[in-house]
Amino acid sequence: MAAQQTLDAILVVGPSGAIGKALCQALIARKAEFKRIAFFNDTSRPETDEKQSLFATFRNGGMEQVSGKYTDTAAFTGFDCVLMPLGNHAIKYQPTIIDSAITAGVRHFYTSEWGADLSVGSNWTQRYYRDKVLTREHLEKRGRDTDTPDLGWTYIQLGRLTEWSIIKHFGVDNANHVAEIYGTPEGKQSLLSTPDAIAYTLETLRHPFSTTDSGHRRTYRFHGSSPTWEEIFNELETITGHKYAVTYRDVETAVEKEARAKRLGDVDLELEASHQLIQGRGGTLLSGPFDNGLFPNIHPESVHSVFERIFKDSETRKFLGVS
Repeated sequence: MAAQQTLDAILVVGPSGAIGKALCQALIARKAEFKRIAFFNDTSRPETDEKQSLFATFRNGGMEQVSGKYTDTAAFTGFDCVLMPLGNHAIKYQPTIIDSAITAGVRHFYTSEWGADLSVGSNWTQRYYRDKVLTREHLEKRGRDTDTPDLGWTYIQLGRLTEWSIIKHFGVDNANHVAEIYGTPEGKQSLLSTPDAIAYTLETLRHPFSTTDSGHRRTYRFHGSSPTWEEIFNELETITGHKYAVTYRDVETAVEKEARAKRLGDVDLELEASHQLIQGRGGTLLSGPFDNGLFPNIHPESVHSVFERIFKDSETRKFLGVS
C-alpha cells in the first residue's frame, strides 16, 4: 500500500485576488503546519502601490515571495503543491503554469475552481468555464504521461461564494435596490461563504492521500445552503431595510446576449451572459453527496449571517456597490 501523503510546501499563484488573498492569510495563520508557504509575484504584470503593500503584509506574516514569469521553471522548484486562485482573464495561463511546475518537480495542483460542478448540465460547454475545462483536460493529459503517474490535483466545488451572489455582475444593484435575474424566483443556487471555502481548502491540504487507486486525484464538494432567489431577496430586504424591484428574464435570451458580445469582442459581456445561462439553468446548484462531514470542526455560515456581515463592513460594501 502506498504511503499516505500531505501537502507541505505550498505556492499560491494569483495571491492578489479575493480568493488568493484569503488563502494567503489562512496559510499565514497556520504556517506552523507547513514546511514552506509562498506566493508568486508575476513580474510580467505591472507593479502597483496596493500590490506592493499587500505583498509586504504577506512577507511580514511569514510567507516567502517567489518572483518570475509563468514560464520560469526555477520559480516553482521546491514546492509539492501549487494553488491557482486566478481570475477569469488569467485562467487561460494555467496549462503553462502546470507545465513549468511539473518540470520543476511539483506533483499536485489546485486549479481555479472554487465554484460550480463543471460536469453539471451545459456547464462543460459554457464559455464562462472554457479555460477551466481546458485546464482539466491538460492536467488529465499530463497525468497519463508515463513519467508523471504521481501527478495529482484537487478540485474544490461549492456552487458559488455567497458574497459574490449579490453583486452587480450577476444582476443585483444594491445601490438602487433593483435586480435583473435570468431565471425564476424559485431558481436555486448553492452558496458557501468565502471564509468557509478557504477553511475547507486548508483542511484538504492537510488531508492525507495516496497515489493508490487515484487517491491523489480528488474532488471535494462543500455545501452551505441552496436558497432560491426569492429567499435571497427576502434576506436582502430584511438586512438593508429596502424593497428590491426584481425583474426575472427568460434565461434563454442570454444566448443572444452572449452571441452579440462575441460579435463585439466584449469578453467581459460574453462571460457575463454565459454565467447568466449557467445560473438560470441551475448550473450553480451543487448536488450531493457532500464532504462537509470530513471536517466537522467547520460550521458553514448562514446566508443571513454573511449578508449581515458584508453590509456592515466598509470594504465589502464597496464590493457590493454600496457607498
